[in-house]
Amino acid sequence: MALAGCGEPRSGARAPDPPATAAPRAAASAPAESAAGDDAPRRGQPAAPQSRADRRPDLADDPAIDLVDNRFLWHLYRGGALVIPAASEGFRKYDADYASAWGDVVDLDGHAGRALTQRRAQLTFPHAGGAARLRIRLHGVAAGQRLTVTLNGTRLPSRSPAAAWHTETWDVPAGVLERGENALRIELARKGRAGATAAYALVHSIDVAPPGAPDADWPPVSPARRAAVAGDTRRSLSGFDAMALYVEIPDRAWLTFATGAGDSAPFAIRATTADGDRVDLWRADAPAGWAAHAVSLAPVAGQLVRLELSAPAEAAWGEPRIQLEAAPVRPRPPAVRNAILVVVDALRADRLALYGTTRVDTPRITAEGRARGVTFLYNQAASPSSPPSHGSIQTGMIPRVHGVVGDRAQLKPGTPMISTALGAAGVATGYFGNNAFGMARLEKPGRWTEFHQPTREGKSNDCVPLIDMILAFAKRRAAAGERFFVSSLPYETHVPYRYHPGITDRYFPGPWPPPIGKQVTGELLGRITSGALRMTDTMWDQLKALYDGEVTYMDGCFGQLVDGLASAGLADDTAILLTSDHGDGMYEHGHMGHAFGHYAELANVPLVVFAPGLTDEGIAVRTVTSHIDIAPTVLDLMGVPIPEEVQGESLLPIALRRGPWTPRVMPLEYGRSYALRAARWKYIVDYQGRESVFDLKRDPTEQRDLAGDSPVALRYFRDLAGFFRAHRTRWRMREHGALNNHRAGFLRLVGADPLRP
Repeated sequence: MALAGCGEPRSGARAPDPPATAAPRAAASAPAESAAGDDAPRRGQPAAPQSRADRRPDLADDPAIDLVDNRFLWHLYRGGALVIPAASEGFRKYDADYASAWGDVVDLDGHAGRALTQRRAQLTFPHAGGAARLRIRLHGVAAGQRLTVTLNGTRLPSRSPAAAWHTETWDVPAGVLERGENALRIELARKGRAGATAAYALVHSIDVAPPGAPDADWPPVSPARRAAVAGDTRRSLSGFDAMALYVEIPDRAWLTFATGAGDSAPFAIRATTADGDRVDLWRADAPAGWAAHAVSLAPVAGQLVRLELSAPAEAAWGEPRIQLEAAPVRPRPPAVRNAILVVVDALRADRLALYGTTRVDTPRITAEGRARGVTFLYNQAASPSSPPSHGSIQTGMIPRVHGVVGDRAQLKPGTPMISTALGAAGVATGYFGNNAFGMARLEKPGRWTEFHQPTREGKSNDCVPLIDMILAFAKRRAAAGERFFVSSLPYETHVPYRYHPGITDRYFPGPWPPPIGKQVTGELLGRITSGALRMTDTMWDQLKALYDGEVTYMDGCFGQLVDGLASAGLADDTAILLTSDHGDGMYEHGHMGHAFGHYAELANVPLVVFAPGLTDEGIAVRTVTSHIDIAPTVLDLMGVPIPEEVQGESLLPIALRRGPWTPRVMPLEYGRSYALRAARWKYIVDYQGRESVFDLKRDPTEQRDLAGDSPVALRYFRDLAGFFRAHRTRWRMREHGALNNHRAGFLRLVGADPLRP
């Protein structure tokens, strides 16, 4: 049996079959949703004419998923063997160490290999289970070295690698490899030098092959190439008889490609969903030469799948792309004159009716959002703590890039911020907020015309006087003929949760006895978390009513801001962005408050954009977004250049397209812990390195860990986590793409050829 593919977990979820060594023979005719022509479509050129029955809809050129640009996300198979390409950037998918044990790729004696710079390294990879043959192609670097390999805790016989390129082979008996994810540990004693590089070894590639597989030629380490067929050269995927990509399929998407072969050859496409369903999407005997095809992905729309392409290794998949059906795009509105960013401290998205059913009344936010707001339903906090999150909101960067990684850290000198970019453009900038812990450290690095913390100026922390201060600033600047930007931080939904007469009583009728009373403090939350205070159902009702009452009270202040801008004649010139720095836990995962993890109650924060000309009605966007997208969006709205250091992207293109967008996976981090959020799925790695996977469609509060039950989802996130850990400090989405959708700029970053002129 061929040994490849992502296998069945221990708990019994169905896993994908291993890929065949060649595509199965099939009837020459394609299914109705496939359109074939004589010539492959080139980017920017229409496809060859198609019959009416097979005609595809018009497809958008952008956004799209270019499968050649995403070459490093493919899992590669030759003769049933999974090829782990150490000498390629695709190796990142398998590197399981938080701090990688691997260095750069080194060319030595006619081959390339990645330097093992630490004594031990851990890799993970998918497999179908059963007996196998393990092959490691490597170059030793010192006399007397011992190589120890461990598979899933089983140690294989040690070897003495030669100081030359060679292949070490082990026959792995049945029972060692599991159907699903597997762990490979490599250990080498004695460090040496590979040319100018200090290392324990150079590794070219690792194969996990069927048992008894004969020695094979050294494989290529990338499927991307310029393939020439009948004198016509195209960007292609080739060199492997099966390739598998873990990918989220957008709604209304098509897979467009050209089959390329010297003679008629079998090609096939199938998908395995995260739920374990297998779907044959297309198969055909493609004619000699290039032939264009467009395959509807409707059977797996909106799902996370393992997408497998099968064809003879010498055949080619030319210009393969996942494209969206064309959709209306609203004209880009003129730059707004002013912008106000409202960051409500500790506001959970699930307390707003724009995000789903809730008992909490927010009539002003709801009405404005449904009339003219763009609501980003899957917005994520960059961090569960105020200082890192505010750093990300103000800079468009993840915490370890802007520098505020924890409660005491400071912004790195010279880091651009919204206020520095706008201030340099002549915009008056003001900050008005009551969380000194979150924002005070950003006063000096910023470029603020005015910076006010009312509680430090002898004023209350109530949002009503705070909004009065904001409106006064706006009127002064407008009267002076200046553009303005305000960043504000109302404190209502942060502890202490206060009682508001006539509001809080909507959620709990009373009485309000201690220990909860009419105000919840941080000290009280600590007692609940520690178990020192045993909560009754009535006490929980009191506490949650106080939080929910704060949300409703804050809604009144939002209305105060909207009405104040209108009465001042500024509403038509001013954008408002409503968000939060993080949520607040209500013991869903054994903690109260925040700064304890990346769970939904902390990570899911609102982002609603109100901007003149952006929309004529309220719209909801189901694309994953993050705090790091806020700074570039503000700057783009105001027509000010976005600093190249910014890692997020402006959300205006997504907001203006009246149709689906290509999926985005966005990172969250806090110290060593991090998370990756997809539309339906989420992956969390805690401080101890423990992984969790959640299906947010079935489990929106993240109570059931599926890391052992969904091999497709786990492998998807492990693939992306490898790239995140390796490149998170250098990643720029505008140039490099998303973690799950690489652009040509990422290829240039890692020294790969984009295969473009």
